Amino acid sequence: MELALGTVQFGLPYGIAGRDARVPEDEVRAILRRAFELGIRVLDTAAAYGDIEGRLCGLTTDLSFSIVTKLPAVPAEVEPSNISSWAEKAVGTSARRLGSAFAGLLFHRAEDLLGDRGGLLWNVCAELAKGHGVPLGVSCYDPGMLDRLRSRYPIELAQLPANAFDQRLRGRPRDRVMQIHLRSVFLQGLLVMPADAASARVPAAAASLAAWHAWCANRELQPLTAALGIAKGMTCASHCVVGVDDVGQLEAIASAWQDAPKLQAPELAVAQADVFDPRRWNAGR
Repeated sequence: MELALGTVQFGLPYGIAGRDARVPEDEVRAILRRAFELGIRVLDTAAAYGDIEGRLCGLTTDLSFSIVTKLPAVPAEVEPSNISSWAEKAVGTSARRLGSAFAGLLFHRAEDLLGDRGGLLWNVCAELAKGHGVPLGVSCYDPGMLDRLRSRYPIELAQLPANAFDQRLRGRPRDRVMQIHLRSVFLQGLLVMPADAASARVPAAAASLAAWHAWCANRELQPLTAALGIAKGMTCASHCVVGVDDVGQLEAIASAWQDAPKLQAPELAVAQADVFDPRRWNAGR
């Protein structure tokens, strides 16, 4: 498994533990250059991440990254008769922005592939992706949705959350056809924050966070190293997508990644989605 770098923080304020503004451009340039020096070659972006999809190539002109992007959600008002024109515009915009770095295309909202428009949407985008020579896939919140969609479509690339609390990918075998990229391995930073601060941010996770920090302490592991080790233990994946706010964070992650063993911790897995799904966290913290 290899590290990949997420870019949402470069286009939007993001993460429960992140800064309250997008990362400044000079810092983004420094992060991207250092990432390349550290051997990272894959970037993850999306049309919905503010303006970063359109700025990435200008920020990486002399760095040979491969960039996976995500289509915006299909507006409800788009009729089936207009799906082709919508998709051609959306895919064409991303392809022009990314140029030769364009390396993968995901549906950002997997639910767009369900219902009456789903089959047509997939077929149109599959032809467009084929024309650009990139794999087509989905970004999902759970493996069940991925498996449901895969029974309908030949998905080549999928992005899914996986971390100490969300271990639904644990034990899944590596697929010979479909590549999996992990995300949310730090739960937006929750797993690497001080326990008291993290529990105050997401009270529903307080007991799970206490168990997590005790587990790390008992094994004399820093939470950063442990979180990455659990990601490495998800052997179905080819890449682990991480996000950073500055060069120091990137270097700490890269160092911990080298040191982290593959870890198994099924006792830390949580069934309650309000613990591990940021969509369910109380916004009124």
